[in-house]
Amino acid sequence: MADYAIRVELRGYPTREQYDALHALMARRGFQQTIVGIDGAGKQKRVNLPHAVYYGCSNAGCGEVRDSVTNAVKAEVQQDILVFVVQAQTWALS
Repeated sequence: MADYAIRVELRGYPTREQYDALHALMARRGFQQTIVGIDGAGKQKRVNLPHAVYYGCSNAGCGEVRDSVTNAVKAEVQQDILVFVVQAQTWALS
């Protein structure tokens, strides 16, 4: 399975309810708004990701993840969106 970071932008003037729906949708799909890692002192640390950024894993390829997220968000939240997906091999946090 590959790890992915996903940013979803709801364009225009989205409401708090739309973002709540987006967060719930992404959580159901296994993508979280937090990430757990080891900090510079060697301690485990949970960090909140920036707004509307999600992290999780999938057996699908990068384009498939993008298409799946795009279709789900358009069907359940709103049509005018931007979805950015990157496959992560390694990362660091502070």
